[in-house]
Amino acid sequence: MPALYRNIFLLILSLILFFFVRSKMQQLMDSKEVVAFEFLRTEAATDALFQSPAWQSPADDSLTNKSDRLRVNTYWDFLFIFGYTLSLYFLARVLLSDAGRHVKTIGWVLLAAGVSDAMENLCLLQILDGSRGFFPAAMYVLASFKFGMLVVFGLLLVAGLVAKIKKKP
Repeated sequence: MPALYRNIFLLILSLILFFFVRSKMQQLMDSKEVVAFEFLRTEAATDALFQSPAWQSPADDSLTNKSDRLRVNTYWDFLFIFGYTLSLYFLARVLLSDAGRHVKTIGWVLLAAGVSDAMENLCLLQILDGSRGFFPAAMYVLASFKFGMLVVFGLLLVAGLVAKIKKKP
């Protein structure tokens, strides 16, 4: 199978994973709430959020409150990390098929984003288990790094596309 077709096939598979897991996560929590939680930064802000009535109120489903939904959402997020990093990587491979060095750099950037996202999830689970200390600040730093790496990915992809267009006769 030619590389382009293989990359398109893998892109489609990773997009199926991405959208399937995303739909499961959206049933649990709004993504804006999760991102806002990731950027709390301090122990006091984390405690204030957990003690708010919105986070303590019972849910409509079998999970008892937002904290419980956030925990399940976080477990799904470990799969979501594979979905979005692989989708973005194979998108880059399809669009930049003849720019191997550029794609390799993009791969490392996405790996860094995925690892920081997984570490952020581990911090979030520690917070949900009652640990505070440095975990909110660590989660903030890891989330900032993850989103920064995704911006770098976007810039590298655009730069690769511009270079590819300029290279064509």
